[in-house]
Formats: sequence, C-alpha cells, structure tokens
Amino acid sequence: MKRVMISVLIGTAMLGAPTVAFSQSTIPATTGSYSSGDVGVAPIHGLDGPAFLAAASDANQFQIAASRLSLTRSQRSDVKDYARRIISESQTSQQTLLASLNNDQRRIARPTTRLSAERASMLKMLRSTPRGSFDNLYLTQSAQVQQGNWAAYKGYAEDGVDQSLKQVAGNGVPIIEQQLQQGGALLPSALSAN
Repeated sequence: MKRVMISVLIGTAMLGAPTVAFSQSTIPATTGSYSSGDVGVAPIHGLDGPAFLAAASDANQFQIAASRLSLTRSQRSDVKDYARRIISESQTSQQTLLASLNNDQRRIARPTTRLSAERASMLKMLRSTPRGSFDNLYLTQSAQVQQGNWAAYKGYAEDGVDQSLKQVAGNGVPIIEQQLQQGGALLPSALSAN
C-alpha cells in the first residue's frame, strides 16, 4: 500500500498536479507484527480518542511506577535493566500522547494522573509482595498491562478516527511488542505462557 501511495505521489508531482501530503505524520508507519494469538488478547476496536488516551496513559503511568519500584526491590540485574528501559519508553510514550492532545482541528482534555482502581490495586500488591517473589510478579504484571496496552494501541491504529492519535498508536504498537518479547524472556517458562 505504501508503494502505491509513493508511486501516486511521485506520478502526481511529475505531472505538476497538486499533491496531497501523505506523510508519516498522518499514516501509521507500522502497526507491529504480532497477531492476537501472539499477544493473547484481541485489539480493542471502536475506542474514541479520549478513551484511547485514558487507557494508554493509565498503562504508561503504571509501568513507570511499577518499574521505579523494581529498581529498588528487584534482586536481578537483568530485571532492573528491563525496568530502566520500560521507564524510559513509558515516559516517552506518555510525552508523545500528551503532545498529541492539541492540534488545529481539536483539543482533547489531559488524562488523569491517578491510576485506575485496577492498576492502583496491582501496584499496591506489588509493593507488598515479599522480596523473593517480587521479580516474577513485576514481570507478570508488566506483561498483563502491556497486553492491554497492545490491545488499545493496535485497535486504535487500525480503526481510530483522530489521525494524530492514530499515528501515535501505530508507532507505539511495535514498541509494546518488543517490551512483551523482552519481558517474557525474563520470566520462568512456566509463567510466560499466555
């Protein structure tokens, strides 16, 4: 499809006709390579912009808080390295989401900075888990949140209406897939099965 669009753009430009800008800022560069079977959840379709934003922001905020906790409670250096990556990528994702709230056509309200009840409960459980069980619970919860985040991002990348948020979603899907892959590799095989 991209090759066709590029050919149309080049052909139109050569003819001197007005061109329509099909830049990567309006068309997702990718929507990842995983299927529902790979992730264990189906994409969530039909989300409006504010609902997508709320789901993505909640996931980012949980990942940042849980991963920061992991830096102080984890007993494994590979898990701490993973947590650092998750913090960095979740902060970048959150900044990207917030930057996409306003454009010339519309404004979307900023999402709450409070975690949803479900994510707050997960974080509370993580804080109170014994240190010897912490790493596996952190990695399991992280994967669970990433699965939900993948479902929201993938669904919005496929059928979202707001082009700015659709671009954010499309670019975010492969990052979430990499996080799932790396985190799954750190879990004992008995815990990493979907």
